[in-house]
Amino acid sequence: MMRLPFISRSRAQAAVDLAVRGVWHLVDEAEQATCEARSEQRKAEAELTRERGKRERLKTYMRRAHTARYEQRIDRLRRAVASERAMGEAYRKIITRLTDQLLDATGYQGEPLLPAARTSLGIDVKEDEA
Repeated sequence: MMRLPFISRSRAQAAVDLAVRGVWHLVDEAEQATCEARSEQRKAEAELTRERGKRERLKTYMRRAHTARYEQRIDRLRRAVASERAMGEAYRKIITRLTDQLLDATGYQGEPLLPAARTSLGIDVKEDEA
């Protein structure tokens, strides 16, 4: 028959007390680690919030500044295009009018102009002048 070792009540209580102290020591370390982790998390969240605020302010600035600037550029380009179109139309009218005057002055009836007439009208330059 096997005999079990004798454990006194005081030794058993001492072992239980030691185990409880060990567990509480581990609990204290875990709580301390949790508090440190929460502190680091709060710092990281605060920094993230600051960075997000900076990013939003920058986005708002860029949107306002660049949108206004690009709208001004687009307006200038629209005005320039309208001006160029108006000038082109005016040039076309002038060219048409001058061509009609030239043809009326030369009595053009559908035949090509003779070389002498082309030279006298300034359409062709004389060979000796060139």
